[in-house]
Amino acid sequence: MDLLLLWLHVVGNIVWIGAILAVGVAITSRAGDAKTRGEIALGIYMRLAVPAFVLSFVCGLARLLSDPGFYLKQHHWMHAKLPLAIIVIALHHVIGGRAKKLARGTVQDAGPAAILTAVLAVAAVGAAFFAIYKDQVIH
Repeated sequence: MDLLLLWLHVVGNIVWIGAILAVGVAITSRAGDAKTRGEIALGIYMRLAVPAFVLSFVCGLARLLSDPGFYLKQHHWMHAKLPLAIIVIALHHVIGGRAKKLARGTVQDAGPAAILTAVLAVAAVGAAFFAIYKDQVIH
């Protein structure tokens, strides 16, 4: 069961991060008008980013809660990974919110979406780094 949860968590992360980065790229593009970019971005957000986020979050939380002592006491790498994951989650919602506003026509520009998308990418890479190199980095 643990291997299945890990696999689903990783697959969810791959689709989620790729999709939310695509949302950021779509809303910051210069092609088309702001409302059209927002509609395209919102479609990516609702059809790919949100379901993949839910899959990743549920499977990651299930793994963490299955043995919190293992992840939080014995393996200190999780202390570095979790804050980065929280940053990614927060930015996911902010970027998705901007896509919704553009799609509705309530705003006409991407605002800070470009820099937020870049920060999201860096935080996601950082979280992956600590998960992959967990035993070599933090003891």
